[in-house]
Amino acid sequence: MKYFFPVLMSAILLSVAAVVATPYIAEMLLPLPETRYQTANPVDVKQALADWSGATSDAFSEVNGIKRLSPQGSTSWFAFTVARQPIENFIRKHHLQQHALTPEYLQTAFNGKNPPASWWQPASLERQTCFIGTQDGNELGLIYDAERQRGFLIVRTSQQANKF
Repeated sequence: MKYFFPVLMSAILLSVAAVVATPYIAEMLLPLPETRYQTANPVDVKQALADWSGATSDAFSEVNGIKRLSPQGSTSWFAFTVARQPIENFIRKHHLQQHALTPEYLQTAFNGKNPPASWWQPASLERQTCFIGTQDGNELGLIYDAERQRGFLIVRTSQQANKF
């Protein structure tokens, strides 16, 4: 009986330490979710762009979309062809600000280390300005050429999203 309470106290302390240490041990043993890419269905890309711009999905053509999911959040890239009016609506709706598009800014804001797909070529528009803003926790970047009616949009979130 003399050793009962010290043994009981030791068992309780060891069980509390095990409960506290379990998440740290699990983090060391189990790999973190890796970065993965999802290619979007063109119909879904058209609908997402239409929802954001207030236009109909039929207004968009030659669409491409890809999304990168990582533990830090997600990044979505879109390329599309559309008339000027939906883009003007998009810029106003999301309060995007016009910025100078230097080669360095193009690399850091739109390309990163590796472009996600062969169709992601915002530099091909040869624009000198872009539109940047934040809306509902999303960072938005847009490059648009009104003459070619071609645009590139990047959307970054700090949390993983399940849909485009």
